[in-house]
Amino acid sequence: MTSEREFIRQLAKRFPERPPVQIGIGDDGAVIDCSNATQQIIVTDMLLDGVHFDLKHTSPGLAGRKSVAVNLSDLAAMACRPTSAFLSLAVPRSLTSPDEFLNSLYEGIAALANRYGFCVAGGDTNSWDGPFAINVCLTGVPMAANPVLRSGAKPGDVLIVTGPLGGSLTTDRHLTFEPRLAMAEWLVNNVAIHSMIDVSDGLSIDLSRMMEASGTGAILRTNRIPIHPDVSADLPFDDRLRRAFSDGEDFELLLAVSPADLSLIESAPADVGCHVIGNVTQEPGLHVITETGDRSPLQVTGWQHL
Repeated sequence: MTSEREFIRQLAKRFPERPPVQIGIGDDGAVIDCSNATQQIIVTDMLLDGVHFDLKHTSPGLAGRKSVAVNLSDLAAMACRPTSAFLSLAVPRSLTSPDEFLNSLYEGIAALANRYGFCVAGGDTNSWDGPFAINVCLTGVPMAANPVLRSGAKPGDVLIVTGPLGGSLTTDRHLTFEPRLAMAEWLVNNVAIHSMIDVSDGLSIDLSRMMEASGTGAILRTNRIPIHPDVSADLPFDDRLRRAFSDGEDFELLLAVSPADLSLIESAPADVGCHVIGNVTQEPGLHVITETGDRSPLQVTGWQHL
């Protein structure tokens, strides 16, 4: 394998500094100019081979892409744009061609860095006898005056999701999804978003997190939940609906806005897809209403590591 020193030199050439990064890869720490930003947003996620992707079937490039994309989705949920990335890798000693593996991994990462204009500014690389692991930390700045939080939903708000849900893991869409940064930017510049979260672990569990943070509840209309075509149309409706609520890894945005802003959202460009799925309530708890008007508690399901 290329020496660690040469590997770092290659990374520094591949990821040159971009503002606000003044000093990136190659020193003991990165230097970021914060003079033009009132707030710095930090997001981080660790992804593991065998949990978040399977390198027996997934290319290193797609694994690297997803590792960064899930963090970009977190920034989108706060209406922030990325500025820098820090990547820490645990590389298996069992790899037969580590150079080829790392080159492919960073190709997937570089594609997103170039698209969204941020700099890979540092990190760490180690080898060990376990499976591949990667931790990504991104910094970002608000697209508007302040980041959007989970905690601002208000009773009477309309709940909106930006795309269809379910089936991501069965089709590998979880590896190739596009983080909703452009959509978040349009929304935050045109609508007063009270609360927002990305749907990473499942609509029901992520909705419950938003409502808990806001001290509110929600009622959803089952006939308004957009179900992705990746969920088999041969399944009964209740099974398809359950998949939309609990599959996760969709990385769409779930947001709460005033009903007064619906007309603005309806005039959004064609690439800003928004589906009204329910309302925020003052009383806590999550409920669903069927097309026939039957109301019942929403079972909170989805992915949890612990």
